[in-house]
Amino acid sequence: MAKIVESLKKLSVENGVSSQLSSFNYKAEFVPTVEERVSLDEQNYVLALCGTQSDDEFKIGAALADHTCVIYSAGEQFRKLMSLEHNQSSVVGIKFSPSSRHIVYIASSDGTVSVCDLRAKGKVIAQFKDNTEDGKLKPLASFDISCDERLVAGGTEHIGGDAFILFWDVRYSNSKVNAKNSLLGGYWESHMDDITSLSFHWNKKDILASGSTDGLINVFDLTQTCEDSALTYSLNTESSVDRIGWLTNENLWCITHTHTIQLWNCEDATPYNKFERSHLCLSPKDDPESYYFVRIHAHSTFGNPYLIAGLSSPKGDDLKCLSLGKNCLEPYYDFSGNKQLVRDSWLHEKSGCLVTGGEAGIINIWRQTESLSVPKNTNNKRPAKTGAEKSRNDKNHRIKPY
Repeated sequence: MAKIVESLKKLSVENGVSSQLSSFNYKAEFVPTVEERVSLDEQNYVLALCGTQSDDEFKIGAALADHTCVIYSAGEQFRKLMSLEHNQSSVVGIKFSPSSRHIVYIASSDGTVSVCDLRAKGKVIAQFKDNTEDGKLKPLASFDISCDERLVAGGTEHIGGDAFILFWDVRYSNSKVNAKNSLLGGYWESHMDDITSLSFHWNKKDILASGSTDGLINVFDLTQTCEDSALTYSLNTESSVDRIGWLTNENLWCITHTHTIQLWNCEDATPYNKFERSHLCLSPKDDPESYYFVRIHAHSTFGNPYLIAGLSSPKGDDLKCLSLGKNCLEPYYDFSGNKQLVRDSWLHEKSGCLVTGGEAGIINIWRQTESLSVPKNTNNKRPAKTGAEKSRNDKNHRIKPY
């Protein structure tokens, strides 16, 4: 894919400055070094990606539209390890264990989270579900695992007038003989619609953020004894939340279903930064609806957090990497040779390789053609605080939902 144009003008969204990018000048390119088509069925696309961080030759897990998941070993080329076909319904999430490259968690819309052991040909060795007395499983829409792998959380669809966040203790599972019920309980008063995204804090094992189509991002302290006490912050996006994640200790990113990016400090009543699809337009003639946001990666490989965004048009499917500056989006990397509308991306932090998967059923590994001159994080800490992040002096401070 050719560069769009050759010079750069930063995009500022502050104080009414023009929101359009008059041009792009990327500092380098990502080129596809490995490509794999996951299925011969052209309708079988990639829904979600995950991977392992421990190895130079890492593993990739991909959830597909046909309810299956495929596991690859990724090095100089893809090597398919196995296909996991136990799911009978749509996969809503796939994640490798934080502590083992051989264990994969897969959440399905039928209300189950299965744990598969790759050393045993993908055998399901544990399963978490809402096995309460009525026996009716609550359909899941999202899930996540705590950083210490103690808890699994599942967000449900809106059902029976409620939307639930369910919690399971990983130490117990239904596969164990005479096992204790692994369902610890749930929250059901903080959201009024489907819970589309859950994100445990990257190093605080008891802090969980949730996002919903009701427009709220809630932050919970799971050490508290009841839901009302656990709800520490409630942020009103005035939209429908698609994906959320942590930028730093107190900052969150959000992508809405209308493809708006919001950057939040947990203590604030409004986002400190907001970007629309129109901010990616090169001219007034461009159609903002042709642009879409994929995911924000907060790791310090490229200095600032950065956004993967795409353009789907009759001319092709462009993909780009943009740095999230304090008040602007700055072009970082162009992607040369993207062939599809991308649904998800995953970063191998050690090598800086980016993995993408999308609607053409292709998984790509992208490598940088040259290195950027960005500050390296030698202490293995999160990136410097972004935008309006503040120190939290009052630990009992709580923001009202509205």
